Amino acid sequence: MINKTQHIIPQQISMLVSSNPANGATSISPDGSYFEINLQDGLKIPKQALNVNVSVEESTIWWVVPNINTGENDKLYITGPNNSDIQTNFVLTIPKGLYDLEGLNSAIIRELENQNAKSDSVLGPLIQLKADEATQKVIIRFNYPSTSVDFTQSNTFRYILGFNSQVYGPYGSVPQNIVAENTANFNLVNYFLIHSDLTNKGIRFNNDYNQTISQVLIDKAPGSQIVSKPFNPAKINVAELKGSIRTNLRFWLTDDQNRRVNTNNEYWSARIVINYLMPTTIETLGE
Repeated sequence: MINKTQHIIPQQISMLVSSNPANGATSISPDGSYFEINLQDGLKIPKQALNVNVSVEESTIWWVVPNINTGENDKLYITGPNNSDIQTNFVLTIPKGLYDLEGLNSAIIRELENQNAKSDSVLGPLIQLKADEATQKVIIRFNYPSTSVDFTQSNTFRYILGFNSQVYGPYGSVPQNIVAENTANFNLVNYFLIHSDLTNKGIRFNNDYNQTISQVLIDKAPGSQIVSKPFNPAKINVAELKGSIRTNLRFWLTDDQNRRVNTNNEYWSARIVINYLMPTTIETLGE
């Protein structure tokens, strides 16, 4: 006599995906946020599978998303004396990159020196950036009485510094410390979101769905690699995968406002796990 019993067998599919073309990524976007992978043997989830879900158990992202972008917000317009005490209009171009206040201040001073702006051992450069830690605001220190900064131009980084669209200076007495009207905005990205067409919906974002499969918190200093290993990764129901064969998968990376990010020529990756339960009939011999 043959006895038949029904069992539920857990099944798991793991995959490591990367935006690196050397690892097989295709259709990579110019900003590095989007890529596709092609599966030779396909991704197959049986039609009778139960409780199909996907989760991101680990991801790596370089925290190098620029807050200064070429042609967008990379200019600073300063009027002041040069080393010959001739009043000069300086247009500084800051290289694309991810800056904190100290790094941006250093870049400004370097560009002023390159353009022969006045600077001496006592007064220092034309301007300096400082932090008001208590208010999270930026201070511009004007070191020369004939110096002004023009934030009315559209391609300055005044938003990052927290200043309004106006001209500051010149001031009759120096040094003069001008506090920004608004808090600084160096962190234009609060966290990352990983998306994929493995799901039609993904994690609910307030009242929306945008195929998000993971949130990655920024817990490293600029220029460092974030390695995210959530203790309890979100499990997204992907019943739509049942009974289908997928040979192409799409992945993309955005910020907390669902804007594609610029990875600054660095690659990102994710370790994805698909879990499901498979009903199985087991036959045994009985008396």
